Amino acid sequence: MRRVFLCITAMLLLGQTFAQDKVLVTSQSFDHITDTLQFKQQLLSLKELIKDNHTDKAENFSNILIKKGKELNYHNGLGELYVIQGRFFKRNKKYLKAIRSYENAEKSYRKSNNLKGLANVFNTWSILESHRGNVEKSIDYLLEAKMYNEKLRDSAGLVITYNNLASHYAGLDNLDESERYFDKAITTRKKIGMLRNIGMVMNNLAFIYLQNGKPDKARAMLPEALSINKKDSINASIAHSYSIMAEVELYEKNYEKAKEYYETSLSISVNTNYELLTVDNKQQLGYLAIISKNYKEAEKLLEMARNESTDLGAVQLLLKNYQFSSKLDSARGNLSGALTWQKEHQKLSDKRMTELSTKKMERAATRYKAELENLRMIDAQEKREQRTKEELFRYRVLTFIALGLLVIFLVFILMIVRTRKERKRLITKLNESNQVKNKLFSIISHDLKNEIHGLEGSLNLMKENEISTEEFQEIIPLLANRTHQTSILLNNLLNWSKSQMKELNARPVTFDITEVISNKFAFFMPKAIQKNIKLINKLDATNIFADKDMVSIVAQNLIANAIKFCNPGDSIALVSREKEDHYEICFEDTGIGIEPSNLKKLFAEDTFTTTGTQNETGTGLGLRICKELIELNKGNIKVESIPGKGSTFYVTLPKAA
Repeated sequence: MRRVFLCITAMLLLGQTFAQDKVLVTSQSFDHITDTLQFKQQLLSLKELIKDNHTDKAENFSNILIKKGKELNYHNGLGELYVIQGRFFKRNKKYLKAIRSYENAEKSYRKSNNLKGLANVFNTWSILESHRGNVEKSIDYLLEAKMYNEKLRDSAGLVITYNNLASHYAGLDNLDESERYFDKAITTRKKIGMLRNIGMVMNNLAFIYLQNGKPDKARAMLPEALSINKKDSINASIAHSYSIMAEVELYEKNYEKAKEYYETSLSISVNTNYELLTVDNKQQLGYLAIISKNYKEAEKLLEMARNESTDLGAVQLLLKNYQFSSKLDSARGNLSGALTWQKEHQKLSDKRMTELSTKKMERAATRYKAELENLRMIDAQEKREQRTKEELFRYRVLTFIALGLLVIFLVFILMIVRTRKERKRLITKLNESNQVKNKLFSIISHDLKNEIHGLEGSLNLMKENEISTEEFQEIIPLLANRTHQTSILLNNLLNWSKSQMKELNARPVTFDITEVISNKFAFFMPKAIQKNIKLINKLDATNIFADKDMVSIVAQNLIANAIKFCNPGDSIALVSREKEDHYEICFEDTGIGIEPSNLKKLFAEDTFTTTGTQNETGTGLGLRICKELIELNKGNIKVESIPGKGSTFYVTLPKAA
């Protein structure tokens, strides 16, 4: 007994000495670790090193301790060590190493059949994947943790897992699964008497009910949630309960009751410095003021909320504010103001979507680099193992067999070189595809999306009876113009995408280009009449040998471009000139012309565009598509322009045989 006491005392002193002097971390520090108790004591010392941010020492310490744990065959201790190491690597953004640590922790706990350890590993692993933006993978690990906690009947662990699963599913808009797991979390909490903060979880479930179109269930749950929050004296949760109660009343159009609850929530949130909820309450009260036609009060509340949202950088609240402000101006008959707010909403929404897309791409790039590094490490490990085998074999065999092995080794090296070349080719191809995808997303998220949202915004005003039929008739030309521009934009976008993916192939036939031009003049005549531009077809019968659809696209783009840069009273004329083995078709306009500095940019790889005479916009793809299509048909295109006097585009195409 005395010997055991002395042994324990020595271990405690060893732990205290190490905690006080963490500089001496060498293999000699582990000479006295002969059992699991001493190993666990060293784990405490490792935690102290990590806590004090001794990064290099902690990593070195953990690696030496892993070797000792393997010598002791102490699987549970190794599992705990790997989890500590994984958290340490995550904190230092060494995600690949963190994943390796969690994989090793899983293996160690499986060897000892430690279900609690496995549940802990997968819970911790899910946090890492959630941090990296892999929400689906994080859910998979949480489901693994849930399985082990259910086997253990660990209700406390299940509560945490259920709550995390519910939050993750809510983030993925899977409201049914979110509802199910929030309900499980609440039921389990009540069953084991874990009632602290349960009101907050009930708030979350009530909100999910409302989002999922079940206001009656939300209404039934909220009084209990409010009562528990009041009992716990958690003001933020109390304010949240009132806010959701107001949402329920608003959902069912009980506006007076909704106003009462929002005002109560606002009063509490202001006193608890719950800034985001305070701003949202003000905005909702502003919306209710619009409904009750108290426009001055609505304007006051929305302006206050807008300023506070801007200061807080709360983009989602600011987007909602712009929507309400647009409704306010529409209700007051200020159509121009309503459209201005819609534009502000669209601009901020586009910016937010761009930022989100950028972040997603950055996360994807980070994951790609990590996976690539993982492949490199595996490749290096395989090479080291193969080299060791070859060396051992070389010492045991005769010279003749060694020569045979040399031949095999050279073949192996050749395979590696080929594999690397193939990998490099695939990476290059992937990068090219990513560039096309990024450009495509950029155009869709800006130009095409702007046109569609502009149409949608105008049609919604008519749908919601916020503008009269006469006012709608006035903006019909604008809608027609937007539809026309969107059609051209979409056509160019599809053809550009095909050209980038090398899917465009010319199928030349003999046809009269005057037929194509006549069709295009008929197509553009309404737009030309709207801008008071004269279209003149001076083409003679001109039989060419080219892809008819491609020539049609070129003509459409060049005529559209000429109309875009012409003022009322200008004209656009088409003239053909016969050459020795080809025809030259001239698209002549008397528009505003092109600055000399911009001429070289028209057909460049980087897209270039300017606004038209009536602020028409474009992507800059039209002329680039024209150049590619003409060259596919063995022709060429050039331009001459005098600023203020007009431009002429010359297209040469082969004569029909």
